[in-house]
Amino acid sequence: MFSTLILIFLSIGISIVIGLMLFIIISQRAESILKSNDNSNQIEKMSNLADEVNSIKEDMISLSTPLGELNRFLGGNVVTGKIGEWSLRSIVQDIMPDGSYELQHMINPQNEDQVDCAVTTADGIQIPIDSKFYSGQFANYQEASRDNDRKRVLRDLRTTILRDAKAISEKYIVQNTTTNYAILYIPSEKLIDLVHMIDGLKQECFTDYRIHILGPNTLAMSLDHVRIGYDYLKLNETAHKVGKVVREVQVQFSKYDESTEKVEKKLNSAINEVTEMQTRINVLGRKLNDGADYLEEAISEENDG
Repeated sequence: MFSTLILIFLSIGISIVIGLMLFIIISQRAESILKSNDNSNQIEKMSNLADEVNSIKEDMISLSTPLGELNRFLGGNVVTGKIGEWSLRSIVQDIMPDGSYELQHMINPQNEDQVDCAVTTADGIQIPIDSKFYSGQFANYQEASRDNDRKRVLRDLRTTILRDAKAISEKYIVQNTTTNYAILYIPSEKLIDLVHMIDGLKQECFTDYRIHILGPNTLAMSLDHVRIGYDYLKLNETAHKVGKVVREVQVQFSKYDESTEKVEKKLNSAINEVTEMQTRINVLGRKLNDGADYLEEAISEENDG
């Protein structure tokens, strides 16, 4: 909407500048002619000035054509709808990650119509979003002084929205490609207030045509929920990678545990062997000691005899 205000002020500024320039030029020329003492020369110059004024008028008419087109554009022409497209693009780009949406996308292979925006969910399903700007009806409602006139404007708005909802549904909802609903985006909370004043309109659009009517605030909330799906997807991918590393560590640890168990068994076996050998050594030692005592006694008896 900021871009719209710039264009409005620009058109007003251009008109004011041209008007001031025209006034200054005519004033200076007229003053110069009046200061001249030659009457015949004054008449000729006045005639030339009239021709110049006519030429300037023609230039003003040619300039008013693009300004008129600009005003018609700013008045919310449904065919152009650029204001709605700008607003939609701004919201989508602020919220959704890159690569998750396409602007002016040919979503249905059965026709050549381009939806204003197709947002892709984390599951790979596209959400069609088409913008409409009913500023003409809003202006008519604001200018209406009687209840009957306001009711007539709301009836016309209801008819227009239902027609657009039907067209969006037929053009952009594609089985196995898109969600089973589409979004009709209205880039003005004031216009959304008018929609809320029309009893049953939003429900009828959804029931009959599977169309959600959203304004800037509700669209931003809906897209934020879609973005959270991408956050969960990244979190799941990260968790999968972490789990993979943990499993690899677990396998290596299991192998290490098996190795230490084998080493422990070998150590226990070696200790048992050493213990057994020590027992044998002790037995042998006792036998040697007994043998030594026996020899000493035998030698002592032999000496005594």
